[in-house]
Amino acid sequence: MGNNLESNKRIARNTFFMSARMVLVLFISLYTTRVVLRVLGVEDYGVYNVVCGFVMLFSFLNTSMSNGIQRFFNFELGKNGTDGANKVYVTALIIQLLLGFIVVILIESIGLWFLHHKMVIPEDRMFAAEWVFHFSVISFFVVILQVPYTAAVMAHERMDFFALISILNAFLKLLIVILIPYCKSDNLIVYGLALMIIALLEFFLYFIYSKKNFIELHIPSKCVIDKRLFKSMLGFSGWNLFGSFSNIMRDQGINLIMNFFFGPIVNAARGVAMQVNSGVTGLVTSILTPVRPQVVQSYARGEIDRVMNLTYTISKFSLFFLLIISFPLCFEIDFVLTVWLGDNIPPHTQAFIIIILMTSAILIPMSSQAALVHASGKMRNYQVIGSIVKIISVPLAFILLKKGFEPEWALIMVLLFDAIGLVVGMFIIRSIMSFDIIEYFKKVFVPIIPVFIVAFCVCWFLHNSISSDLLRFILVLFVNSIISMSLIYLIGTTKEEKKIVIQLLFRKSNIAVKKDD
Repeated sequence: MGNNLESNKRIARNTFFMSARMVLVLFISLYTTRVVLRVLGVEDYGVYNVVCGFVMLFSFLNTSMSNGIQRFFNFELGKNGTDGANKVYVTALIIQLLLGFIVVILIESIGLWFLHHKMVIPEDRMFAAEWVFHFSVISFFVVILQVPYTAAVMAHERMDFFALISILNAFLKLLIVILIPYCKSDNLIVYGLALMIIALLEFFLYFIYSKKNFIELHIPSKCVIDKRLFKSMLGFSGWNLFGSFSNIMRDQGINLIMNFFFGPIVNAARGVAMQVNSGVTGLVTSILTPVRPQVVQSYARGEIDRVMNLTYTISKFSLFFLLIISFPLCFEIDFVLTVWLGDNIPPHTQAFIIIILMTSAILIPMSSQAALVHASGKMRNYQVIGSIVKIISVPLAFILLKKGFEPEWALIMVLLFDAIGLVVGMFIIRSIMSFDIIEYFKKVFVPIIPVFIVAFCVCWFLHNSISSDLLRFILVLFVNSIISMSLIYLIGTTKEEKKIVIQLLFRKSNIAVKKDD
C-alpha cells in the first residue's frame, strides 16, 4: 500500500511537470506557427509540411522500435532492476544503429524520386524543397539514435528533465523564426537547417544526461548480445510495426492525398490544424505519459488490479482534460485563429481543427488501452487488426476526393474508422487479458456524459448570447472551466479519487507552510 501511495505521488509530481511543460510549449508553439506563416508564407509552409510529412512516412519503423524499447526498459526495471535494463540498453543501441542506416538509405533513394515526380511543388521552390528534404532525413536519423536515451529518461520517470528539454526546444524554434528574416539566404532552407541543428542539440543533451544519471547505460567490457532479448524486442516491435505503420500511413498518406488533389495550400491548413491538435493533445498526454511506466512496471510485478485502476483513471481524466480545453477552442475558433494568425489563415483551417480534435477524443482512450497491450506484450491481434481498420480510411479518402468531395471528408474518414478501431480494440483486449468492456464504459464514459452535455450547453448559450468577440471568448473559457471542473469533481470522480485529490492538495499546502516557516 505504501509503495502504491508513493507511486501515486510520483505520478502527481510528474503530471505537474508535464502539464507545466505543455502549457509553455503550447503557447510558444502557437506563436511560432504564426511567425513561421508570416516569414515563410502559406505556400512555403505547405511545401515544408508535405516534404517533412513524406520523410515522416518512414517514422513508423522508428516508432515501433521506440515503443518496444520503452516497454522493455520499464518491464526490466520493474522485474530485474538495472542489470536487466543494461541488457535492454545494449540491445536497443545495436537495433537503432542498424535501423538508422536502413531508413536513411530507403528515404534518400525512394524519397528523392517521389519528391521530383509525384509531389505537387512549384518549380521555383524545388531547389529549396530538396534541401529541406535532406535536412529532415538527417534530423530523423538523429531522432532514431536518441530513442534509447529518451526511453531511459521516461522509464526512470525523470519528467522534469523531459519537460525542460521540450521547453528549450520550443524556445529555440521560436528564436529561429524570429532571426530568419535577418538572413540573406532562402528562408525555407535556413528554417530546415536550423531545425536540424536543434535535433542534434537535443540528442546530445539526452545523451549526456542519461550517461551521467543512469548507471545501466554503459557498454560492458565483455559485451555479449542477449540473443533471446534481441529476438523478443524485435518480435514485440515487429507486431507493433503494424500499428506504427497504420498511424503514419493514415496521417501522412492523407497529407499526400490532399497535396495531390488540392496542392500545398490545403497542406498548410492541415499543418496549422495539426499544430493546434498537437498542443491540445500534448496537454492531455501530460496525464497519460507519467502513468505509462507505472502500468508496465505494475504488470511486471503482477499487480493487475492496480493496472486496471490506472487505465480507468487515465482514460477518464484525459478525456475530461480534453473537454475543458477543446470546447472553448471549437466554439470560438474564428476568433482564436484571427488573433493567432491574423490574415494568414489558410482555407479549411477551422473545419480541419474541429474534426481533428474530435478524432483525438477517440485516440486518447485508445492510447490508454494500448498501454495495457504493451504491458502484456501480446501485440499481434491488437496491432494487425487495428492497423487494417485504420488504414482503410486512406483509400476511401482518395475515392471521395477523386469524386469531387471537399478535403474535410478525408479527415472525416479518419474520424470514422478510428471510432470503429476503438470498439474493435476493446474486444481484442478482452480476448488477451482480463478486461471488462462494460466496466470500462461505466468507469470511463458514463461519468463523462453529463459533464459533456452541461459544458456543451453552457458554451453554446454564451457563444450565441454575447456579441463582443473578446468578452465572449473570455467568458466561454472561464465559465466552461469552472463549471466543468466542479462537475468533474462532484460527479466525475470516485470516492478514492476525491481522497487522492484532497491528500495531494493538503500535502502541497503543508509544504508551502513549511517553506514559509
